[in-house]
Amino acid sequence: MGAVVWGTTEPKASDMGACGEAPEVALGSTGAPSGATHGHTGDQTRARILDVALELIADRGFAATSTREIAERLGVTKAALYYHFRTKDDLLAAIVGPAMSELDALIEQAGADASSDARDGLVCGYVDLVARHADLIRVLANDPAVKECASLHAAIPLFQRLVPLLAGTDEPDTAQRTRVRAALSAIHGALVRGQPADDPGILRATALQVARAALGLPEPASPVAQTRR
Repeated sequence: MGAVVWGTTEPKASDMGACGEAPEVALGSTGAPSGATHGHTGDQTRARILDVALELIADRGFAATSTREIAERLGVTKAALYYHFRTKDDLLAAIVGPAMSELDALIEQAGADASSDARDGLVCGYVDLVARHADLIRVLANDPAVKECASLHAAIPLFQRLVPLLAGTDEPDTAQRTRVRAALSAIHGALVRGQPADDPGILRATALQVARAALGLPEPASPVAQTRR
């Protein structure tokens, strides 16, 4: 796409894996011992680790946040942290994973339908996705260090699939790609850069209105207008 992916510049192949922090305890490629089982307690611990990690990354930046600091904030040893996540990049992958899974599902649901209704549904779905993950996207957008992380590279092919779907053609030209970038920028600008006092409903409605205009999509008829017909 050659554009911005959730606040990060599309990385070069040479940057792959550049931001992972080498662990002191190697517990296997997935960050957990072979054959380990994860019950309810393990899931709760994992979720707590992710919450603390995101809090520290938002406060200090990805590069300045160490696994030692995360472990200390949690009150556990680094070995206990490595049981769940072997490297910082594994942590980041788990943090962004839900948002990317939702984007993948949204794209799959859209299929190859290039109709205005399908494109409008995709825009609405993307607006809701960004609204749900605005805090995470804000962290990524404000931290240039994350652009080097391999865990975000998975977002690039997703956006490469998203662009033609929003454009309504398999091979969008420069003008069509520019319209898509403008629409995505409007969505991110409204929702990710919104102020605490802003009304969420107004933010969403305005983001949709501007994105639709950028993509040349008509505004849906209001319920009152539909009733009068």
